[in-house]
Amino acid sequence: MVIFLLLLCGCARSGDTTGIYTKHVESEYSIGEDTVFIKMVSERAFLVEKHTAYQLIANGKLGPKQQMVQYSTATPSGNSQLLDNKSGAVLTFTADKLLLGAAEYQKIK
Repeated sequence: MVIFLLLLCGCARSGDTTGIYTKHVESEYSIGEDTVFIKMVSERAFLVEKHTAYQLIANGKLGPKQQMVQYSTATPSGNSQLLDNKSGAVLTFTADKLLLGAAEYQKIK
């Protein structure tokens, strides 16, 4: 599972970071989708909600769909970055992407 990292500039606008980001993953062992919702609670606090859905592949067949939801809060921590208060992970934002370590999410809204 992808570990959550969040960072955002104290001077960054909420429109630079808030929104919905998605990522599709696929391997010979599983397929899945991650969706991250980032909502501004106050000038110095963001709610991060991560939905993960995946299916394991065994003997060439998809298993039942598994789902989980994780919640955390984040605070601004740099230019276009947020710091996850729960895991210490860093999220970096570009114009239309969210970077969580090596994972890249596309902004859809």
